[in-house]
Amino acid sequence: MKSNSDKLISRLFFSMLPVQILIFAMGSINSIVDGTMAGRYIGANAVGIIGLYYSMVNVMNAISSVLLGGTTVLCGRYMGRGEIQKTEGVFSLNLTVTFIVGLFLTTLSLIVPGPIADILGANQELKEGLVLYIVGYAIGIVPMMLAQQIAAFLQMERQSKRGYIGIAGMIISNVTLDITLVGMLKMGIRGLALATSISNIVYFLILVPYYFSDRAQLRYGVKKILWCELVGGVKIGFPGAMLVFCLGLRGMVINRVLLKYAGNDGLSALSAFNMVSGFLIAYCLGNGSVIRMLISVFVGEEDIDSMKNTLKLVFTKALAVSCAFAVVMLLISRFVVFIFFPDRTSNVYQLCHQLFIIYSLCVPLVLICQIFTNYLQATGHNLFVNIQSIFDGFFFMVIPALILAPVMGAMGVWLSNPIGIVMTMLTVPVYDLIFWKRIPRNMEEWMFLTPDFGVAKEDRMEISVRSLEEVSAASADIQSFCMGHGMEKKPSYYAALCLEEMAGNVVTHGFNADGKKHSLSTIVMFKNGDIVLRIKDDCVPFNPKEMAELVKNEKDGKNIGIRIVMKIADEVNYQNMMGLNVLTLAIKEDDHRILDLTP
Repeated sequence: MKSNSDKLISRLFFSMLPVQILIFAMGSINSIVDGTMAGRYIGANAVGIIGLYYSMVNVMNAISSVLLGGTTVLCGRYMGRGEIQKTEGVFSLNLTVTFIVGLFLTTLSLIVPGPIADILGANQELKEGLVLYIVGYAIGIVPMMLAQQIAAFLQMERQSKRGYIGIAGMIISNVTLDITLVGMLKMGIRGLALATSISNIVYFLILVPYYFSDRAQLRYGVKKILWCELVGGVKIGFPGAMLVFCLGLRGMVINRVLLKYAGNDGLSALSAFNMVSGFLIAYCLGNGSVIRMLISVFVGEEDIDSMKNTLKLVFTKALAVSCAFAVVMLLISRFVVFIFFPDRTSNVYQLCHQLFIIYSLCVPLVLICQIFTNYLQATGHNLFVNIQSIFDGFFFMVIPALILAPVMGAMGVWLSNPIGIVMTMLTVPVYDLIFWKRIPRNMEEWMFLTPDFGVAKEDRMEISVRSLEEVSAASADIQSFCMGHGMEKKPSYYAALCLEEMAGNVVTHGFNADGKKHSLSTIVMFKNGDIVLRIKDDCVPFNPKEMAELVKNEKDGKNIGIRIVMKIADEVNYQNMMGLNVLTLAIKEDDHRILDLTP
């Protein structure tokens, strides 16, 4: 039977996952729309132009990945420790740096589009169109990059609905503008770029108003910016960005290989596939993003059990879904390719279909790579992830492609995908052997967890609560746990009383507040001679610290429990992030205060 902790993690994981998938898929959806309009209303070369610019998009995504990856990990750690002010400081830092970088890229695109087109590999036939696309795309760079960051923060604040609306608004506006600017006004490749830019602006304008409302838990402020975390955040986020940067560089090389050994048809086939590939791997990338968020929080909490439960979840349920998704993609592959290239007898159609089939079979393997990479990034193995990203993003595919393409043409390039993915997967067990200098002996060692991480198993206990009857039993268990660790009777009783009052409050009021099923999980830890209680539930947000402040002068018998807990606990931290109420209470063993627990 699942514990409440397992249920909380499962609900949290799958509530966050859809938005993350859509965040990664929406760019691909826009690309599919653009590619369809380009292939049908402009020509096959227009599809190739969009494909060439895809490397530039990868560079922008790499920069966003640095900022978002580092920010996610830092915020997760501070959230796990209950340090909300530092979380806001990292949030403010993220948005400020994103704006500055986005403005720089916009200026560069407007001033020197020609040299950028040359760097992207455009020949004389394609350069003029690519320059038009670069300039038209430029005006949407800043809102695009800011929206990518804001979308992640909205997830932490349980604002998934706004994220869905933003994505829907972006897609609808892009489709409408593509039809208007390209199909009706015949603006060609410039119209495609403008449609994408404007849709990015629409997306940003839908998301950002939340942070001007009173509901926002994170507040932007210039004075709040933690500039001291910039270098650390970049170091943490750089591994994921390194992969995206290498993908951009790889794209430039592969484009040239295809032009040489497969001609424009090979390039157009890859370009069309790249527009769809974001949709293909959005599920994998979404899982990776959620893993990074959750594991970062659990690292801050030093919660080994939750880390294990998260990995178990993705290696079972999430992996099974990826296999089913791969089968569906295979079944609809011909239809998807037909969207771009209506002539089923053409060479470009055949080439694209071959690539689609090969990559669809790789989807479960891509998910495994994402699990490893994001877990290692969240746990601080930045050097390895940097090295892995270089080989995964560049060498593991480019080298096989350079060897096979002269012999097999486009098929040689297509086969380099699964070869590279398998080689990337093998780097993790190799790193495990290098890290420990031997074969890992247990699950903790396979997870790269050193003996000094967290608290020992005998010094922690997890308790699930489903009813008021179980609250009383849990309270007794905690008192026994404390006394079993040599604590005096008074602090042991205090710890039990805190759990009974706060868990009872959640069960009585939170479980019945909205008609939904809820769970409550408590972890009690004996740490540095003190007792730490961490109570998690997925009920409606409720801050007992704020409530205690409001009722501290009450003279009647109301809210006695909260007032008593605030008197007992030496430290109290509360936060509601990512859909969970998390209350952390610390009771010191050497506390000899004489407390008046009467209201």
